[in-house]
Amino acid sequence: MNPFLVLLIVFVITMIIGVPIAWSLAISCICSLVLASGLPLMQITQKMYSGGEKYTLMAIFFYMLAGSIMQHGGISSRLINLSKAAIGHVSGGLSIVVIVTCMLFAALSGSSIATTAAIGAMLYPELVKENYPEGYSAALPVVGGTLGIVIPPSIVFVVYGTTTGTSVSKLLISGIIPGLLAGLLMCVYAWFEAKKNNFEKSGKFSSKNLGIALKDSIWALLMPVIILGGIYSGIFTPTESAAVAVVYGLFVAVVVHRELTFQKFLQIVLDSVKGTAGILLLIMAASVFGYVLTINNVPVLFTTAMASLISSKVTFLIFINILLIFLGMFMDSGAIILIVAPLIYPIAMQYGIDPVHLGCIVVFNLAVGQATPPFGNCLFAAVSATKQDIMTLSKNVIPFLLILFATVFLVSFSPVLATGLIALMK
Repeated sequence: MNPFLVLLIVFVITMIIGVPIAWSLAISCICSLVLASGLPLMQITQKMYSGGEKYTLMAIFFYMLAGSIMQHGGISSRLINLSKAAIGHVSGGLSIVVIVTCMLFAALSGSSIATTAAIGAMLYPELVKENYPEGYSAALPVVGGTLGIVIPPSIVFVVYGTTTGTSVSKLLISGIIPGLLAGLLMCVYAWFEAKKNNFEKSGKFSSKNLGIALKDSIWALLMPVIILGGIYSGIFTPTESAAVAVVYGLFVAVVVHRELTFQKFLQIVLDSVKGTAGILLLIMAASVFGYVLTINNVPVLFTTAMASLISSKVTFLIFINILLIFLGMFMDSGAIILIVAPLIYPIAMQYGIDPVHLGCIVVFNLAVGQATPPFGNCLFAAVSATKQDIMTLSKNVIPFLLILFATVFLVSFSPVLATGLIALMK
């Protein structure tokens, strides 16, 4: 039996019956290599080990740990207070606060799901208390949370850079302008929506309160500055910056705010280890999956088929936008990158697309896919945080998704949005 056919059938069946994707990849590879190709199991072990031994992958654990420290060390609450003090007084101010806080928290956690869950749990009750519609209130952290993997630091950018050999530091910078642009456009829509429905304002503006909130949150605001500034000044690498973020976060949470206990820190470390182990297992299994695809000439066949169906750079960009958003609805972002990126990367290079621009397109599309009904991961995170059903959330995220879709296509066809800041920093 054809090894690739065995790989495909076993992978689809295991996914359908609910086997975790990392194990679906591993089991399908074992069946293809051993049953169909007759290769020894040692090949699988070697490929999995080589897939997980990359130095840059250390950043995943440290970024996850840094995000958890920020969440439980009193820093996220101070960011919320700053957002309220700055824009809570405008029409729809609290709804804009949710989006802005998601953007700020995304720049600390690097995770869309973590951002949606954390901000949804904290601000959804306040939105309802201010008489915002429940469905609309629950949708805000969903769409705001998508920016978690676009605005640096981003675990997904690290995975993409490691997979394709693209500079991780440049990829992280490429997400800044697209992430801020998407957030700004959603804030504008939230303002118009508040005007149309006469949502209440959250108090009056006070320069004194703003000053106090800014003073309290200055340590949190310095974190992304230290990380990105350190990377581009050459003080440390993107991987080292993740460790710096942990040390800095611990200092702020323990010494400055004094809100992180030793017991809580141990639990955070344990959770981060578990989360990292899951991601690394996925990366290692995907390495074997990629090897099986390669020995069966799938990348060559895929490239040939794409070349016959796509005749220009424009049609290629439209195709990958649609493909990635669709896949992002069903699969983990890391898994999609590990499987799809090696296939589309050579084709993109043939069309002269900048590798960093391509990475920004890929990650941004996957971010939007996480909020796209009916299977987006951020939707399910919001169900848990807000107790709203999936249908209510799906209906209310649609206007924001249209904005995100438009921003994705704008970034796709305007490379300067992804690479312009990098050029300025040279």
